[in-house]
Amino acid sequence: MNLARFIYASLSLLPVVAGAVVPEFQEGFRTIVERYCLECHDEKKQKGGVDLSVVTNGETALDRYHLLRKVAEQVRSGEMPPEDEQALKPEDKQTLLHWIAGTFDTSKSPHPGPPLARQLTRAEYNATLRDLLRINFDAASQAGIPEENVVGGYSNRAGGLVLEPVLMEKFFTAADLALDYLFGDKAAAGPLKTLLVVRPDDSTQPDSALRKVLSVFLPRAFRRPVADEEVNAFARLGVSALTNGDAFEEAVRKAIKPVLVSPHFLLRLESTASATPGTVARVSNAELAVRLSYFLWATMPDEELFIAANNGTLSEPEGFERQVRRMLAHQKAEALNRYFLERWLQLPSIQKALPSQNAFPSYTRSLRDAMERETRMFCEHLRKEDRSILEFIEADYTFVNAELSKHYRIIPPSGKDFAKVNLRPEDHRGGLLGMGSILTMTSHTDRTKPTARGKWILEVLLGTPPPPPPPNAGTFAPKSKDKIEPKSFREKLAQHASNASCVGCHRRVDPLGFALEDFDAVGTWRADAGGQTVDNAGTLPGIGDFKGVEGLRRILQQKQPVIIRNIAAQTLSYALGRDLSYYDEPALDEIVTALAQNEHRFSSLILGVAKSYPFQNRKAE
Repeated sequence: MNLARFIYASLSLLPVVAGAVVPEFQEGFRTIVERYCLECHDEKKQKGGVDLSVVTNGETALDRYHLLRKVAEQVRSGEMPPEDEQALKPEDKQTLLHWIAGTFDTSKSPHPGPPLARQLTRAEYNATLRDLLRINFDAASQAGIPEENVVGGYSNRAGGLVLEPVLMEKFFTAADLALDYLFGDKAAAGPLKTLLVVRPDDSTQPDSALRKVLSVFLPRAFRRPVADEEVNAFARLGVSALTNGDAFEEAVRKAIKPVLVSPHFLLRLESTASATPGTVARVSNAELAVRLSYFLWATMPDEELFIAANNGTLSEPEGFERQVRRMLAHQKAEALNRYFLERWLQLPSIQKALPSQNAFPSYTRSLRDAMERETRMFCEHLRKEDRSILEFIEADYTFVNAELSKHYRIIPPSGKDFAKVNLRPEDHRGGLLGMGSILTMTSHTDRTKPTARGKWILEVLLGTPPPPPPPNAGTFAPKSKDKIEPKSFREKLAQHASNASCVGCHRRVDPLGFALEDFDAVGTWRADAGGQTVDNAGTLPGIGDFKGVEGLRRILQQKQPVIIRNIAAQTLSYALGRDLSYYDEPALDEIVTALAQNEHRFSSLILGVAKSYPFQNRKAE
């Protein structure tokens, strides 16, 4: 067993036994599931939204990777079967987990995932147009290009991007507006200078100069080498304009407008025409440069990356790592935080939080913005200073201004502006769990919402979101004369969650949320809750009792391998623009291994993803 597989076996959710033969479906899965699981998780009951009867053989198992991964997680942690049900015998538990691991093991036959044509997101389109034309102009907004549907938490998922006719019309409008801005921008010393353009003179005829312009412009616009016939196709439009008496600049404009609405500009197309269908090959250097630039910068490659791709240094390990580290340190890498980390943390939700002014008069728009900026600066610090990703869970510092430090009741920075401050144990802050943005956006308008806070921990940090609630969930039952009213909110929630279809999820979710009850609905540390002692104790299946945010942090430290793997999975999923599946597990093994060997530094996470098999390879259609 190599190092990656060993660490995977030690830390992963799915154990791997070297040299062991994977049992057949009936022995390794079906018999065990029928004995322990189907009474609650069949087609009729589907407790927790789980129906295991749909797994009828090894092939159907592959189609339900996420379901069986969840089964493995809960069986391994001891959450399933529940304590009041028949316990799994140790040998049955080992057999079941080994069967799932073996079924999803593709280490001997690597698979890069399905080939995808990636459309530029609205933000990517704007940034690419800006960098290509070297203009500071928001063409997408001016043309009314809408925000794309967010699928799986991220806007760059291939499955959520559709190039519809109405959208194409807006891209035509945006191209016109961008060119109007470019050719009307005299402050930039003229559009031809902005484009590195060759002007006609005594030694260069207009049509020849036009071709030279396009031979430079097209490779940058299409983000790849172009053939002479492609240059000629667009040049004919400009030559026609020249023949009809247009000035040279107008001819250039007419030649490059179709470039800006071409699929080769609007989509991230990759060529596998020369490969045998079904085979896997490394993407070209130009395609790898594009994958890197949109992963780290959400825009096109710069000149240095283009040069590295063209001269072959990008295919050399040292040259590749040098480019990744350079790009990660560049200001453009702020896009990685904005479109990945902030979306992963669900930070945009803070803008929708509306705490009641009657209940929380100190909560203002400026305080909300300060909470959001704290989280954003924390993420930027991890990237810029190459800190450990474990600081998401626990850190001895944060970023505050005078208003936020007063809200947190911690020692303020020396000035009024935002600054990094050291935290003391009595501050109860440090890491995401103590940030006002996370605590406020997971609360009601007038009180905390433990279920939402617990769900956020499961979904965001652990990558194990609970299933959607049943249709009748979400509201408390009206007061009844026949029932004794609960004495506390916790009793009321427990009564609400006692329904058989709800209890399975609530017992996983609610204890995590109640551990954060020392923070009120706007993230202020409190000594009591409405005159009552704060109830911050909890119990989790397979883990035991814990209390308060410090107890929760200890629980998350125990879950550290799960959190690390989840962060790696989220990063890889964002980079690939798709959901992960069983064939991505070997890549995750290697990323997690590299993180452990490099103190879990942020750069190791990014390098691991960029070096991974699915990021650097493509299957021919």
